[in-house]
Amino acid sequence: MSRDLKYISARVGLVLLASGFCLLGILALISRAQGNWTGEPCRGDDCCCLGSAISICTGLIFLAAARTYWRR
Repeated sequence: MSRDLKYISARVGLVLLASGFCLLGILALISRAQGNWTGEPCRGDDCCCLGSAISICTGLIFLAAARTYWRR
């Protein structure tokens, strides 16, 4: 029973990490698309896009790891 619990918790953890990183990247893209509310020029749009892309890619890597681990 303890071994099954370890496998289930590892699988759930990987899926949660994947969804968290993907949502973080998507939220950063959404907040960038809404514009700058303060009226100041935005100086980091490229970094924001790059960070969002890296976050989404990291989420996809965790999702691939979860899929590989799930098939074990």
